[in-house]
Amino acid sequence: MLRMEQKWRSQLPTQSGGSKRTKVSATGAYSSSSNLDTPLADEPGVESPVHPQGSKKSKRKGKEKAQMCEDLSEKKLSVVKKLSLMEDIKNVKGKELMDRKKEREEERAHRAKIMEMKEKKLQIQAAMKEQELQTQATMKEQELQTQRYIKEMEINAKEREMERMAKEIEREMDMQILNADTSTMSEKRRALHEIACEKIIAKWFT
Repeated sequence: MLRMEQKWRSQLPTQSGGSKRTKVSATGAYSSSSNLDTPLADEPGVESPVHPQGSKKSKRKGKEKAQMCEDLSEKKLSVVKKLSLMEDIKNVKGKELMDRKKEREEERAHRAKIMEMKEKKLQIQAAMKEQELQTQATMKEQELQTQRYIKEMEINAKEREMERMAKEIEREMDMQILNADTSTMSEKRRALHEIACEKIIAKWFT
């Protein structure tokens, strides 16, 4: 029993040389029993310990990395903006080309319509000219027919006048034969005169 007690005693920490931890702060932080008089970092009024040189270097690298990421993001954003601007310009140019094409098509259709209207006008003018020529030809033909008719009428009138005059002369001659003095005629001549008078009477009075 004494040996056992001596063994365990040698392994137990003493009050002066041990490093037993005890809770000394409200947050539950431990401190060794040998440093009870040393203030803790999380206690009020205690300054934080100075960081070593390696911590500043890692912070600087972190800042540089963050700056590089930010620059890369800005470059990506700039590229996206440029691509968007190029796409907008492309769309605007495409719209302008479509508008110009539409204007050319409308102008072509307008010119075709004007040409069609001019062609119709020329056709109407040609038809009117042809109708006018036909009317003039018809009027001229009618005028010629009228002139021929008038001339024929004049000729017929002259012929009738000549016939009338001839009949008048013939009648006058026949009347002279009828009224001729037969006292001085021979019997033969008187007989011929009587025959002629009978014919004249039959011609003019029957």
